[in-house]
Amino acid sequence: MSFTASVISTQEWGARPPKQWQSETIPQYIIIHHTATPNPPNDLSRGNLASARELARSIQQAHMDGFGWVDSGHNFLNTTGGILLEGRHNSLSTIKRARSIVSAHSGNTKGNESPGIENEGTFTTYQMGARQWNSLVELCTSICSSAKISPDNIKGHRDFSPTQCPGNWLYSQLPRLRQEVRKRLGEPSWDYLREGSTGLKVQELQQLLKAQGFNAGPIDGIFGAGTREALISFQKFHNLEPVGIVGPATWELLTKESKAPEKPTPINLVDTYRYYRSLPHQDQAIDWLRQQVSPAVLEQFAQKWRNEISQTFLPLQEGAVGLEVKQVQQRLLALGFNLGPADGIFGAGTKAGVIAFQKAKGIYADGIVGSKTWTTLNLS
Repeated sequence: MSFTASVISTQEWGARPPKQWQSETIPQYIIIHHTATPNPPNDLSRGNLASARELARSIQQAHMDGFGWVDSGHNFLNTTGGILLEGRHNSLSTIKRARSIVSAHSGNTKGNESPGIENEGTFTTYQMGARQWNSLVELCTSICSSAKISPDNIKGHRDFSPTQCPGNWLYSQLPRLRQEVRKRLGEPSWDYLREGSTGLKVQELQQLLKAQGFNAGPIDGIFGAGTREALISFQKFHNLEPVGIVGPATWELLTKESKAPEKPTPINLVDTYRYYRSLPHQDQAIDWLRQQVSPAVLEQFAQKWRNEISQTFLPLQEGAVGLEVKQVQQRLLALGFNLGPADGIFGAGTKAGVIAFQKAKGIYADGIVGSKTWTTLNLS
């Protein structure tokens, strides 16, 4: 399900530029607020578009000039007329990419890393009208779908800070809100795994990725950048949406693939070929290997990869030998990384040099020369 809620952007309602652009985070919650402003018939937005835009501008002014914040404190605003407006700049485009803009709505660092929705009105006893409620459900559904947030993680402001927000009535309606969002999503609650997750489930994910040839780094139960990068590669390979988050579809495919019986494939055979290059009896080994693959499979492999010749024998790692290893060593030495002689043998010194280079370039430092490290070395 895509992001279906209709939201007026900061540009469209005439927002001031922020004092400072904020970084992105990985959201875990949706946090519900109320503005503590008058309810109908004295509501500030008066249920129309022009006044809704004016309300968004007045809130931003109060937050920036009164509170000293860099921008509107919240990420989204839901008016009494059911009109949805973006709050802090870039909140809309970012949430569609399963990320969130750091905000200031919750009074709590953890809460500010997830999107906050301001609902116009004071909901201590007053009950929200149908148009505003429906737009809130639609927005929460879109956010849950795009950012892979469980409806169970729709929370109230008071869950993060000592406050009466979002009012006793609205807070009491959060179970109903979660249920309606879950129903619209058409799927049961799912505990998504994402960057920052930890535990046995993450460890199992890393093991499954490694078993299928996607290097997630150490099997440590910590969902870091390496696990996310491996997961995105897996999702791209299987034509899933490459968001780097594990939901039902990704998990089902991971476990299904892991149960498949192992059998030789062209990729396995290429790995074996790479291992035997520059070793004794390589000609005999390669001749035998070629006989195990049909001409049709070899032709299919050639058509798929012929435009990536320089990548054929990647990744290179400790134990590898040959011309490609020597190229890496020569390049690292030229860049000033001390790793010993350029002898074409990928030993401990070469691995240490690769790790040092990766750290210097901000690449995941695993000591393995994959396509990203190879390209950064300017060897492609």
